[in-house]
Amino acid sequence: MNSIFAFWNWLKSAFVAAPLVDREPRKEVVETPAEAPAPVQKKKPAPKKKAAAPKPKATKAKAAPEIKVTKADLGKLTKAQLEERGRELGVELDKRKKKADLVADLWNHVK
Repeated sequence: MNSIFAFWNWLKSAFVAAPLVDREPRKEVVETPAEAPAPVQKKKPAPKKKAAAPKPKATKAKAAPEIKVTKADLGKLTKAQLEERGRELGVELDKRKKKADLVADLWNHVK
């Protein structure tokens, strides 16, 4: 029993700070009431701009822009993204193949 008591005192001395005897008693801090801040003036909302007249639509149909693809860009895509890109370009790819094969197939079609 004596050894347990000694061990307990050793633990307390190792992990608990010793009480500070020379410490002055705490002084209470009295807060002075702060003055109320000045009221913030609300800004007036900006005037609404008039809607611009709609632009006339062109009568000629624009051709779809070509999708420029580099082999490095294809290598950065996942297999699912490669399959989607292939469908956009009109190629049906099989995701069961290796990614390198998919990139090569798609690149051969794009060239």
